[in-house]
Amino acid sequence: MQLASTRPGAVQTSLDPAGGIAAAPGLADKADSSKALSGSPAGLSAPGRYQQWGKLSQAQSSVARLQAAEQSLSQAWQQLRTLAQRMQASTMSADQQQQWGEQLSRLSDQLQQQGRLDARLQPKALEGNAARHRFQLDKVDLLGVKGTRERITLLLAGQQQAMGITIRPGQRPADTLGQLNRHLKPLGIAASAEQGRVQLVATDRAEAILRQPILMQGEGVRVPAGEPVLIKPTPESDALLPLQQAARKGELASEREHLQRVLNHIQDYTARLQEQRRFILQQMSAEWPAVPTPTGEAPLGNRGSPFEKLVSALVAQANVARHNAVALLRKE
Repeated sequence: MQLASTRPGAVQTSLDPAGGIAAAPGLADKADSSKALSGSPAGLSAPGRYQQWGKLSQAQSSVARLQAAEQSLSQAWQQLRTLAQRMQASTMSADQQQQWGEQLSRLSDQLQQQGRLDARLQPKALEGNAARHRFQLDKVDLLGVKGTRERITLLLAGQQQAMGITIRPGQRPADTLGQLNRHLKPLGIAASAEQGRVQLVATDRAEAILRQPILMQGEGVRVPAGEPVLIKPTPESDALLPLQQAARKGELASEREHLQRVLNHIQDYTARLQEQRRFILQQMSAEWPAVPTPTGEAPLGNRGSPFEKLVSALVAQANVARHNAVALLRKE
């Protein structure tokens, strides 16, 4: 088992006690309280300024929520990666496995109390089409290589037309997945391979489709010819529960692959959180360019990564918005 070395949550922003982005120190003294926000058109009306402040406040709240979820993921990552390393380095005794079972139970309780992740460790901040729900087709083998030609049709819940795939003798799993994805992509569903079986990953709007049985009919050995059969996709289970159960039984070694999948999912979720945060900051940076210092240089100059510059641009604008509020409200 190969362990990824990337640590989720490595990029951090600074949050104030209220949950927003903390203001950069020193900018307040340099900001001219008699001027409107940088980038605002001259003579902008008070309602327009209120709208700008509202957008900035929403951005601060969104960034704080995404970062909080990333911190919870980082907490889970640290403990699970330590467990993976221990499992890789040596055989654990029954007592040690019991201790890990208790530790995983405490971790699960802490994460539930924080309320930032669901039972699969998926961040709740990944809203809308960004959320992904995984289901397994455990009852049928569509990816195994066979020596006969087969034709299989699948009818998903709520769809008027069935989708058909043809599996040729010796066909590679990637080709079968390609056929499935051509049909599934318009529905917001993607097919991939997981432990030799088809895994279906759905966005929020498509999750309900996969929670219903799939009607299958075939010509071959995978789905025998005859009456259509209902096959219900199995939703992904709680991420930590199989590990807890195996630890209590002294059978943690049997869950190595599951543990690695959980670590991979944490990395995936972390990358998507950072992508959403970067998108928000890019939007705000475009609306409010970084406030220049009296020397005419940007607050960051050329230092730091593009992501850090975007964070600092938003921090600077948040600081300017707060210290210019009184002056702006006195106008008009």
